[in-house]
Amino acid sequence: MAGMQTIATSVIILFALIFVGYFSGKIGWLRKESAPDFSALVLNVTMPVTIFLSIVGQSGSESMGRDFLIIPFIAIFHVGSLFFGLLITRLLRVPKEKRGTWMFNFVFSNNGFMGLPLALSVFGDRGLFIMVLGNMISNLLLFSIGVKMLTESVPNADKVSVKKLFLTNINYAVVAGLIFALFHIPLFDVIGDLLGYIGDISSGLSMLVVGLSLSRMSISVVFKDKRMFLLTVFRLLVIPLLTIAVIRVLPFKMDPMIASILIMSAALPSAAAQSMIAEQYHGDLEASGQAVFLTTLFAVVTVPIMMSIGIR
Repeated sequence: MAGMQTIATSVIILFALIFVGYFSGKIGWLRKESAPDFSALVLNVTMPVTIFLSIVGQSGSESMGRDFLIIPFIAIFHVGSLFFGLLITRLLRVPKEKRGTWMFNFVFSNNGFMGLPLALSVFGDRGLFIMVLGNMISNLLLFSIGVKMLTESVPNADKVSVKKLFLTNINYAVVAGLIFALFHIPLFDVIGDLLGYIGDISSGLSMLVVGLSLSRMSISVVFKDKRMFLLTVFRLLVIPLLTIAVIRVLPFKMDPMIASILIMSAALPSAAAQSMIAEQYHGDLEASGQAVFLTTLFAVVTVPIMMSIGIR
């Protein structure tokens, strides 16, 4: 298990890369319009390669079978977050047109762009493998229930393509990796080296893309809605603390690595995908952008704290 110093160092480095991407976009070193292209490169090339290699690296691992337990645990986590969000939005009397965005941010964190490289950096290949398995459930819910939340007040919103949901390069990489791992198919050295070079840039490039995407937002717009700070507190502090508390009172001992990945998932900032969904389906783009920016900004402090509290 990674030590606290390793966790803090990895988190600080990755979040520093976010700020590099942010300022590069703000001062014009990188064109803000190039963010979608870099995103496509990560999602379609570098991250699938990284995931494939991480799964292949688990070949013969004694823990591989029990790592699949993350799937029911992450599903329970999302259901619990959903009911907690329903309760809080009604207690706080969140306006109906904002309720869907609040609910989305209670349920979904940035497990993809941020969770995958962070899990790899802190916990190695096994941590990434577990996060990938959890993301399969998260993505299924995000692009179904999540889209419904963000488009709750949008009349005649388009439906999400089931084909686009499942037929992705990341899912292809998961299937290919499991085949290679389960059947112990070797990789030629030259292919392994090539894939290694491609996969090595995933973590850094993912964080730069997050920062570059945030640079497209106006600071004045971000801080306009003061209630978003309350949402940020729930996303970054309350939800991870509740997750830690539930894990500790369970009547059985959860695998430490699975528990760590659950805590990391709960502590991460809001899912960046909500801005793209809101833009595509004409949802509340301003509120979604505010949530992503604020939670990502403060997560550089809260993520190491939550992980140091939760991971023993």
